[in-house]
Amino acid sequence: MNSFRLTTLVGIAVCLLFTLKAADGNTPLPSPAKPGRFTLTIKSDDKKFERAAQVHVPRGYTPGSKPPLVLALHGAGGNGNGILDADGWADKADKEGFVVVAPEGLPARPAVAPNFRTNPQVWNSGQLRAGSPRAAVDDVAFVRQLLDELLEKIPYDERRVFCTGHSNGGGMTLRLGAELSERFTAIGTVAGMLALSDPQPKKPLPTLYILGTKDPLMPIDGGTVKLPWGARENPPVGEPLAVWAAALGCQTEPETVSEKNGVKTVEYPSKSGGPKLVVMYLEGHGHHWPGGARTLPEGMIGPITTKLGGTDALWDFFQKSASAAAD
Repeated sequence: MNSFRLTTLVGIAVCLLFTLKAADGNTPLPSPAKPGRFTLTIKSDDKKFERAAQVHVPRGYTPGSKPPLVLALHGAGGNGNGILDADGWADKADKEGFVVVAPEGLPARPAVAPNFRTNPQVWNSGQLRAGSPRAAVDDVAFVRQLLDELLEKIPYDERRVFCTGHSNGGGMTLRLGAELSERFTAIGTVAGMLALSDPQPKKPLPTLYILGTKDPLMPIDGGTVKLPWGARENPPVGEPLAVWAAALGCQTEPETVSEKNGVKTVEYPSKSGGPKLVVMYLEGHGHHWPGGARTLPEGMIGPITTKLGGTDALWDFFQKSASAAAD
């Protein structure tokens, strides 16, 4: 069996594992909410699609407590329960007392059942082929509607709402930061691609960007990227980062803050004392969620080298951003 076929089969097997796990979380979100894993199902505003989100309500939650909210977006081919469980967001929510919601992306062909290899669940981050059925679906509108319905069902602290995502979900996080910035306090991505040429957020959001230096799907120097679903051309990572920094009102040249334990941290300073873009480069690391339990083969998404816990780093960044906003 050739290596590409083996890689694909392993990827499908892992995806199926998380798909089966997702089936355990199909209990409808109760009212009033209580601790546990539930599914919130909503009709899109255009009534064309029924959309779902996995909702993890932390242990110790009591109605009326107004916890923070984290929106966590899976990567292409993944699903909501995958990012909650494999990437550690559910465990972190239980420890820290926030609600974490992982909405499900629609398949590339929305009218057909999802399949990792032939019809992956994706986000309309701006990366999709123009004119494709999936590119016609407004995921920004879906997230706005989701946040509204969650506010009714689990009243959360609107001063502490955060968004994160991996890969294609990270790209969608950046799009939400550009087009729905008024609903968030801070955002963070792992290996997300900014696919917007001229983002114009209504308010600048503190942003943490995490990337492995050996990520074959987001190569630092850019170039041709081979995906299970085809190939694409990536620009050097510094180009979209400079675009996002400018959108936040930051300088477009970074300054190195620290370099230790295989993590190089740089900042794009604000020109006016506002939010910064912070980038963490993980030496030798691939496309895996840092510290996550995903086991896709190295031939597909590169090596695992970092000891950084991506979920911990993002939550720390979110907490500090919320405190700074409150001052």
